[in-house]
Amino acid sequence: MDTDRPGREIDKEYRDIVTHLIDSQGWAYRLATGGGYPRLLPADQSQAAIRVPKTGHTRGRRFHNWVAEIRRAGGHWPPGRT
Repeated sequence: MDTDRPGREIDKEYRDIVTHLIDSQGWAYRLATGGGYPRLLPADQSQAAIRVPKTGHTRGRRFHNWVAEIRRAGGHWPPGRT
């Protein structure tokens, strides 16, 4: 699957997770159009796209909810956790 790569449009902590999902689990990343949020597309195409926050603290509730959303869509984070 051809995919965009995350850049400076999102924070490094989010970028590390997105890059890991793309490289090891077959996910895809799409840049936002028209000023919206970038999207993370699960390898299982029956799952909905996940909005990637542009900024935010990794210690906050939003980050943990985002990681949980990834897990519900079939992603594994942190690496090694099943």
